[in-house]
Amino acid sequence: MDLRQLRNFIHIVDLSSITAASERLGVAQPALSRQVKALEADLGVELLRRHGRGVTPTKEGIRLARRAQSILDDVDDLAEDLSGTRRAPSGTITLGLPPTVADILATHLVERTMEDYPDVDLRIVSGFSGHVQDWLLRGKIDLGVAYEGQVLPSIRAQPVILERLFLIRPADGDPAPVSCREALSQPLILPNAEHGLRGRVETFARAEAVSLNVVLEIDVLPSMLAFVQRGMGATILPMVSVSRQVRDGRLIACRIERQSMDRTLILMSPLNRPGSRLADMFSAFVIGEVHRLTRSEAWPGTAL
Repeated sequence: MDLRQLRNFIHIVDLSSITAASERLGVAQPALSRQVKALEADLGVELLRRHGRGVTPTKEGIRLARRAQSILDDVDDLAEDLSGTRRAPSGTITLGLPPTVADILATHLVERTMEDYPDVDLRIVSGFSGHVQDWLLRGKIDLGVAYEGQVLPSIRAQPVILERLFLIRPADGDPAPVSCREALSQPLILPNAEHGLRGRVETFARAEAVSLNVVLEIDVLPSMLAFVQRGMGATILPMVSVSRQVRDGRLIACRIERQSMDRTLILMSPLNRPGSRLADMFSAFVIGEVHRLTRSEAWPGTAL
């Protein structure tokens, strides 16, 4: 077992494919396959399971990839310490965000990354929480942000902030605070059942024993808000999604009291692939920037 074999094995696990790793590394596919077989023979365990779409690491393969990544990071640290030169973080990091989070966070993160880490290439993709989880598991992204819900066992989830939910009404509606039960009893315009926000609202409805009256199902936020403005119904959203419309007097946001409604924003990383030093650094960076926006009230209706 040598460092070259470990680096190559990590690439195979990251890409879930010996063929893709061969193309990235410029190493012949048969040579990579022989390296994996040699590792399996040395360790006496199966490291990869082959299938039609590529390869999947076994539990032992995941453990080896994680330990190998830690060893390689230590080797890099040792080289930097001995040479007296500490390299700035560099490389490419791909982050998945849900649409409501991307609206407030994407531009801010890109600008802050360019300022603090000019050698890091940040790529951002947007999709619903379920899509972000799927991308994370398939290695399409390095980190993902989503809202709490049914997080898969193969994903590590770290809570970041708590986001309060408000009852959103037309501008001529009653602005007074409402109870959770009152909010849930309104004729509501909500996204479909696959959307994380809909699942969160339904969780509160079950707890309050309220049957939701969903008059429209719309996944496109501008369309949803347009129908609320027309008086077709109310909706339940975080303040950040409607702050502009509330400020302009086109909608009102009613605080939900007695039992508040909220949801937790989480940062996700994969457990089925080794984490890189860059990903660990960027995780802390993302959390710090979200907390900064919360403290400055640039992300309204949130709490640490």
